[in-house]
Amino acid sequence: MFERLQELGLSDEAYALAQGMLLGDKSGLSSEVVSAFRTAGMSHIMAVSGLHVGIIMSLIWMTFRPVEMLVGRQAPYNLTVHYALGDLKRIVVIALTAIYVWQIGAPASAVRAALMLSLLMLGWMLHRSTSAWRCMAFAALVLIAWDPWTVGSVGFQLSFLAVAGILLFQPWLQSDSLPRWLRLILLSVGAQWFTTPVVAYWFHQIPVLGWIQGLLVVPLMPLLVVLLVVGMLLPSLHFIAVPIEALTAWMGWVAQGIGRVERLLLGGHLYFYPSWWEVLLAELLLLAIILYLKVKRE
Repeated sequence: MFERLQELGLSDEAYALAQGMLLGDKSGLSSEVVSAFRTAGMSHIMAVSGLHVGIIMSLIWMTFRPVEMLVGRQAPYNLTVHYALGDLKRIVVIALTAIYVWQIGAPASAVRAALMLSLLMLGWMLHRSTSAWRCMAFAALVLIAWDPWTVGSVGFQLSFLAVAGILLFQPWLQSDSLPRWLRLILLSVGAQWFTTPVVAYWFHQIPVLGWIQGLLVVPLMPLLVVLLVVGMLLPSLHFIAVPIEALTAWMGWVAQGIGRVERLLLGGHLYFYPSWWEVLLAELLLLAIILYLKVKRE
């Protein structure tokens, strides 16, 4: 089905980025583009991360809206029917998401996101309280039980550390006293907080200005994924190629722009070659700082 996007007449660059976003396949991207996105802290865009899986699940969820409206007219006061439809909707969403993740090769980041969101849905179905931390721990155990060597993979490490950072920043992310633009920046900061030492270990670079993409790129991701899915389902709608081309070009421009600004301000990129012990100490220090700030805030 993904090949149907080619019928929209996308450029090679836009098609390659779309392939990375929906399938996690970066083979069509040039090494320069991959390096620019990595330097800008935007590698998650080219991989099927929790954001992508969440958007896909939301799209599947919304397809049930016409059915819910019809049932609401036919049985407006029958709570049993509404509850049954809600449970059926969650089961279908979980099943279709599992099929999607399996079809793209089950990368660690996608499996983690699918498991966490599926467990949260099951908790709602069973009327049981669920914790994002418990769901993340269960997802990690499942991946490790399936393949113990996955712990040493960069995808596994970055995926779980990014989520841990976001969860630790949650009190600030949910604060109504902060403007939305600032919470978007904090979302990127939280995701990069714990991944920075590991990024330095694996890639020897730190995206100093990576937090900027949280404001300029992340809000546009749902729109781009929706357009790509619509393009796959209805490839005859050639006009969809125009906003897709614009959004992918914007993301590439932001990635390159962040790299240029870093070179202008710092005279080049920052390179690090930490050992595993230094990475571990850095992670513990970052954890201590964020816990201190949380206690002080409370």
